[in-house]
Amino acid sequence: MKKCSIKNGVFIALLASTFGGTATIATSKAWADDGQFSLSSGFGSSPGHYATANTTGLLSIPTIEKYETGPWVFKLTVPDLSISGTGSVVPEIGRIRTGSAANSTQSDLGDTVAAATYNIYSGSASTFGIGLTGKVKLGMADKIKGFGTGQNDYAAQADAYQSFDKFTALGSLGYKVLGSPAGISMDSVLYGSFGGIYQLNDQMSGGVDISLAQSPSATAAEQRQLTAYVTHMINKSLKARGYVLKGFTNGNPDSGLGAQVYYGF
Repeated sequence: MKKCSIKNGVFIALLASTFGGTATIATSKAWADDGQFSLSSGFGSSPGHYATANTTGLLSIPTIEKYETGPWVFKLTVPDLSISGTGSVVPEIGRIRTGSAANSTQSDLGDTVAAATYNIYSGSASTFGIGLTGKVKLGMADKIKGFGTGQNDYAAQADAYQSFDKFTALGSLGYKVLGSPAGISMDSVLYGSFGGIYQLNDQMSGGVDISLAQSPSATAAEQRQLTAYVTHMINKSLKARGYVLKGFTNGNPDSGLGAQVYYGF
């Protein structure tokens, strides 16, 4: 595998990677030249009040399978979730029910997300690029426990990057169609993000991402969230990433932190 370098313009942005999620993942084009399969996992903890008196706690342990070949990236994400609260908050959406139930802690699998990205490059040094992504979130999670709506969601988004020596600017814009469960009307929403990555050295980079989304329902607020992260290339096959986040509306968790490890075959 070739050495990763923003200066050589090999970073591709896969923004809002879990339907408006917190992470911005930068991946090298060199991984995709001959076909590259990778596995990743980690944890993310993100408690929030969501305009209620009680705190809803979310612990996510995702398993992510990714295959890159030529300009294509295919990704499958299956999260293992633990949610504590009253059951009025759904991950990635926010508060969708009014009223209050007894506090409890539930654990189960969340909704599976399948995504396909086609990366478009321009410029002799590939310092600018655009990726077009289609996503399907399969409503497989238990809606009674509050792990999902029980409906499929669909999204299309465009991601772009522009490299300036060691700094790469990133941006994303998407449109999401949410399935409506019985008795709840869900709206289609625009979402997006912007930020950048700075290459600290050959092994380490750091970045900031600001994500925004419209309100998906009458009870869920719009979303505005800031995420800061650091990625370290341990060797040619292994990299680790840590992040912290801060939410600025009742549609987001109040704060959060997490870490992930990626292994490429």
